[in-house]
Amino acid sequence: MKLAPRTPDTTLARADLLHRWSEEAWRRYAVQAANERDAERLWTLTEAHLTLHGKAGIGTSSHTHRAYRRGVFELVTLWHDVNLLRPARDAGALYVQRLRSGDREPITSEARDGSRGRRPKRGPLAPATVELRVAAARALYAALRWAGATEADPFRDVRGGRGTTQPEDLMAGKVYTEFELIELLARARDDDDRLLLLLGAHAGLRVSEMLALRWEDVDLGGQRLLVRAGKGGKDALVNLTPKLTETLRGAERMALAGDRRATVLRLRSQYGVYRRLRRMCERAEVRFRGVHALRHAAGTRLYRQTGDLGQVQDHLRHATLDMARRYARSDRRKLERSLADWS
Repeated sequence: MKLAPRTPDTTLARADLLHRWSEEAWRRYAVQAANERDAERLWTLTEAHLTLHGKAGIGTSSHTHRAYRRGVFELVTLWHDVNLLRPARDAGALYVQRLRSGDREPITSEARDGSRGRRPKRGPLAPATVELRVAAARALYAALRWAGATEADPFRDVRGGRGTTQPEDLMAGKVYTEFELIELLARARDDDDRLLLLLGAHAGLRVSEMLALRWEDVDLGGQRLLVRAGKGGKDALVNLTPKLTETLRGAERMALAGDRRATVLRLRSQYGVYRRLRRMCERAEVRFRGVHALRHAAGTRLYRQTGDLGQVQDHLRHATLDMARRYARSDRRKLERSLADWS
């Protein structure tokens, strides 16, 4: 049994379509998708389960959906010799070790998400990426059990990719230094370059929040902007630095005089932002650490300036203070100064 030719356009509509089927039809759909290794239909099943039974439900972010979809497709590809409905006892643990070792040739030998121009990363995956792949695999098997297709739970006791590296050492590799940001700004070629850097490194916005930001949500007089439906689906006000305010004011004048676009950035995809920042790093001879490292740079700089984790939590809109503690741990210089005068 397959979906109707015209699949609904929203996650809720797709979940509702499958929900209308009988339990037996639903089970047959899941079994057939698993036996045929049809990654697209397996993702449809997973998406429906996330929408109806996931913690965030319909509020699950598009970023999470993309990451889980990628994880489902990668699992099906790498498990080409595994019975998806009856995996061997240690299949889940072996999968994690393959990701950690970089044994992903079936994935890296061909492009993925070709419409976005991205190619899969070669070599071992970062611990956080491994954990995301495991979360996607768990979501797939939760959906298969929900549909009655299997009782298997191969990732139940599997640990993710977190190793013994200290949090401060992990953070050190994910932050652009203040000097590097100065170099990057010096190599910025237009307003989009400057806004990308400052929205991340000053305002602490995530890439999805940068792309969603509209001029109507920017209050230059009050030096703040409104993030609509950020992580967790919450709206939040973010204070602007003078440098970001000045850059936004100049970009707004150009937008009003030119294309009159509603969004602050002309870039319209996460990959476009990723590629733009990577090119800036190449021009500035700065190691590319990803777009999210700009947000980490904002948190690290604010903590070093104030020593106040509460301010870091407020500015980056973390749900708990514990989430902001990584910036305190990353400041080795403070510990070194504290120990310098010991005798």
